[in-house]
Amino acid sequence: MADIPPTSTNYSSTTSPHPLVSNSASTPRTLRIGTRSSALALAQVTLFTNLLSTSHPTLSTTTHATSTSLGDTDKVSDLHTLASTGKSLWTEDLEKELLNGRVDVIIHSLKDVPTKLPSGCVCAAVGAREEARDAVVMSLVRQGEGRRGLGDVQEGGVVGTSSVRRAAMIRRMYSHLVIKDVRGNIGTRLRKLDDPSERFDALVLAGAGVQRLGMGERISSWLGSEEGVLHAVGQGAIGVEWREGDEWIGAIMAEAEKKIGMVARRVRWECVGERSLLRVLEGGCSVPVGVECVWEEGSLQDGDGTGTDAVVEQMNQQSDGYEQDDALPDGPDTKREKYGGILIMRAMVVSLDGKQCVEGTRRHYVSSDAEAEECGWRMAGDLVDKGAGEILEKITLNRGMIQSQGGA
Repeated sequence: MADIPPTSTNYSSTTSPHPLVSNSASTPRTLRIGTRSSALALAQVTLFTNLLSTSHPTLSTTTHATSTSLGDTDKVSDLHTLASTGKSLWTEDLEKELLNGRVDVIIHSLKDVPTKLPSGCVCAAVGAREEARDAVVMSLVRQGEGRRGLGDVQEGGVVGTSSVRRAAMIRRMYSHLVIKDVRGNIGTRLRKLDDPSERFDALVLAGAGVQRLGMGERISSWLGSEEGVLHAVGQGAIGVEWREGDEWIGAIMAEAEKKIGMVARRVRWECVGERSLLRVLEGGCSVPVGVECVWEEGSLQDGDGTGTDAVVEQMNQQSDGYEQDDALPDGPDTKREKYGGILIMRAMVVSLDGKQCVEGTRRHYVSSDAEAEECGWRMAGDLVDKGAGEILEKITLNRGMIQSQGGA
């Protein structure tokens, strides 16, 4: 289960089995970055290299882009059907490049990275987490009418998404709307949205992706726990994947995280916990599992997200509505409390038609990857006890339903 290294100080392990470039001081290595060729993927590479420019200002990088992933080449099939092939939608070809030694790291949207990685690969969130919530983007026509949220869309209005999770949660909370599959990059989807012949009223997209492409002005409103819609595991975070045992990359990652401090550490713990939750539920980016993580303190350090994880009200440890976790510490520990704190995880599993929902909330003291992992699998256990397993099993057995609904 441990696809993410235990702590930043333990990123480095044995000498890399791929000594691709001389480690001599007279021959500096160039970091070769693998990525998809989409505009969003390249924007995320820029965010990663900007981070490295502060922690490793003399490091040289090159970018190697590919457009051969299954999710890129098949623009017709819905994502749930593609996922049923057993292949990774966005990562498999890039991981082959990584394991063959052609690139040193791969940059992903962490939400797209399967929780079970190929042998020899490790992955971690890096840097600050951007807005994790889903965004509502209205068509220009509806925007001109002053409509901002999904509740403003008329009965029978059409909302576009390619996500099973978003479709299920929208059906649950906005049953008056019609869900229609929409594929393509963000620019393509926005063109379809504004084309009257496509008959879309709104799209629901990952807000971070829209913002990273400089299109934030198109966002009309946000969907979060208050609206009954939880985001995907890892959404808003950038994931870096590299070869297990690559000491050079491990050291780079550790130093980059150290440069940001608590912000990066807590983002990593959030994502470790979320991925642990999804792994136990045996889900992926094609099942309706939503999550939201916040820290119990009154506020976090500047730069730690601008969305739902930025400010959380202080609450009593015995507050109603929160299931107490036995991982809470017995007493103060200065070293553990440097970055640690109470992580509040909310999670939800919804049936495809939106009529069944299992949800829960846990509070868990987290000051290490191991504690974050525990928070996730305990949350998953709570959901299974409440019936989440039955919902997910039905989804697996009824792929035909998804196709008949025009994709999810």
